[in-house]
Amino acid sequence: MLAVERGGRLYAVHGGTTLSNAGTVGATVRVNTVHQVGAEHRTYINGSLKHTYASPGGSFYDKFGAYRTNSGNGTATVEWSNVRFWRK
Repeated sequence: MLAVERGGRLYAVHGGTTLSNAGTVGATVRVNTVHQVGAEHRTYINGSLKHTYASPGGSFYDKFGAYRTNSGNGTATVEWSNVRFWRK
């Protein structure tokens, strides 16, 4: 799961690793993920590999959405476009 701070920092919720500072107001950010079950999960931001971690075996699902945490304030508007899922 990715999160964004007010200043535009995109980070991995688990671990807090900064992936990019591209999440500023009005910016278009392209996020691609590749999940090889039992091997690794890769996250690309605007075409560049930014994060990898070991992936367990078993089943998984893809989910996307926009959520505000109880630590945030104000409104957040997210527009999703060209969302596609591939399966090998």
